[in-house]
Amino acid sequence: MTGLVLLLAVAFERLAGVPLALPFDVPMVLTAWHADYRFVFPLILAILALVLLAFPAHPRAGRGAADLSPRTPTSFGRRWWFATPLVLVALVLLVTIIAGTASSPDPTTGRYMVYYVDLGAQHSMGTSIYGWFYSVPCLILLAILLAVAYLDLFLISRPALDHDHARDAYIRTARTRNILAVATGALLAHFGFILQSLAGTASMRGQFTAAGGTVNSWTTFAALEPVLLGASFVLMTLGVAHWATVLLSAIPARQPAKAMVTS
Repeated sequence: MTGLVLLLAVAFERLAGVPLALPFDVPMVLTAWHADYRFVFPLILAILALVLLAFPAHPRAGRGAADLSPRTPTSFGRRWWFATPLVLVALVLLVTIIAGTASSPDPTTGRYMVYYVDLGAQHSMGTSIYGWFYSVPCLILLAILLAVAYLDLFLISRPALDHDHARDAYIRTARTRNILAVATGALLAHFGFILQSLAGTASMRGQFTAAGGTVNSWTTFAALEPVLLGASFVLMTLGVAHWATVLLSAIPARQPAKAMVTS
């Protein structure tokens, strides 16, 4: 159920983000909403999904069996499952700080969401950027996302193991994998939106007339535009793929049929 909700929400976001590619008109309110909230959308969606995943699909029967082996939030997952989201968090923080530092306040609103380039001779050009106005709320949501994910993992590992240790461990491993898939997918999609915005900033071009004729100008990282755009597409695709695995995990595995052997 959680995986289906995630994919339907992604489809809704895509409809709002590409109105020109649709055979019908998308309300301007929806398009404006997408422009303002596309960065926080995957984080909020993942937080809600993690809240749902905190509850087991099937209630536990009985009080469990005593087990003296230590259990931590990482007990039911592989190491690289936890390494991937941590690396993504580090990359998101790095790019966020760089973009926020490069942002300047908008002359009208005072929001740090504009990137200016001084061209000299009293000329300058500017465009929007993923500045502090967008990134500060995302950083708060990112902290909430990590806290909820950790709480979910703690709740999974806390109860005593069921009498059927193998089956109980399998269920807890599957739940751990889904939680990390939701968190990783959100980080991938969020990072993709950031790089997509920076690609738009890198595409800024300017032209003005000087004594020697027409002068063309661009940003110092204009050459990175196709790289940023391609990376954003890959990251968003991988994010949706991670969320799709949550939906696929609900499909029960086929069990081989037992056949009677006579001698």
